[in-house]
Amino acid sequence: MAQFLLFEALREAILEEMERDCRVFVMGEDVGHYGGSYKVTKGLADQYGDWRLLDTPIAENSFTGLAIGAAMTGLRPIVEGMNMGFLLLAFNQIANNAGMLHYTSGGSFTTPLVIRGPGG
Repeated sequence: MAQFLLFEALREAILEEMERDCRVFVMGEDVGHYGGSYKVTKGLADQYGDWRLLDTPIAENSFTGLAIGAAMTGLRPIVEGMNMGFLLLAFNQIANNAGMLHYTSGGSFTTPLVIRGPGG
């Protein structure tokens, strides 16, 4: 069995899903060519381009809402917050929109997305 550091295992999981499903994309601060704050997405922008690794402004609430909308249309976003503290700024989007949309829409919508926030 291969052994990975945590950030390497995360990158491998993201890479595997991006290879498997063209609807998967990553968005967050510096996730593109910089590779993310903790280098989890390093090299993925070179492989998949800017369309599937979207650098966002420092506006967690906004880009989390954008990811929810993308998920509603059938895409599979992976949101990477710079850290869990900053993702608290998006808590309304996470809890009240992503978390409740299926129920408040009578089952018409789902929000298949991953929200990842490094901590520690």
